[in-house]
Amino acid sequence: MAKVRKVMLTDVPTLKKEDKVEEAARLLTKTDNGCLIIVENDVPIGILTELDIVRHIKSKNIMKQPVSSIMSSPVRFMTPDMKLDEALKIIDTKRFRKYPVIENNRLVGLVTKNDVILAISDNMKLHRAIQNIVLILFVLFELFVFILYEPLKQYLGG
Repeated sequence: MAKVRKVMLTDVPTLKKEDKVEEAARLLTKTDNGCLIIVENDVPIGILTELDIVRHIKSKNIMKQPVSSIMSSPVRFMTPDMKLDEALKIIDTKRFRKYPVIENNRLVGLVTKNDVILAISDNMKLHRAIQNIVLILFVLFELFVFILYEPLKQYLGG
């Protein structure tokens, strides 16, 4: 089974907890993953998504507030060597869509629910294709044994 390392993003945008929401919004417009990891000494302490900003947009001066005021914390982590089926179990129980990937207490990537599901789906398609090939080979072998074996045996004088 594939591991999180295979599907994670390695270029993860980060901010410090004292950075302003305005800076987070600016950075989010430049990323495709829809979230930022909030770090302290390179250790993730929170996650900030586009939805977090939208939920607080009516608050006065939200853009001047530190990201720590609206980030989600604590954060559930994954590791690069975690199998994708283990990752899917975490996704199913925690119900988050994005997870920082940590190795040696350092942020090394980001994995999303979609990344994990697509990789598992691709893996299942590969296994189905292999099963179909094996089935075809088995049927061809049976065809040889049950249909062609006797005439071939008689032809060869057996």
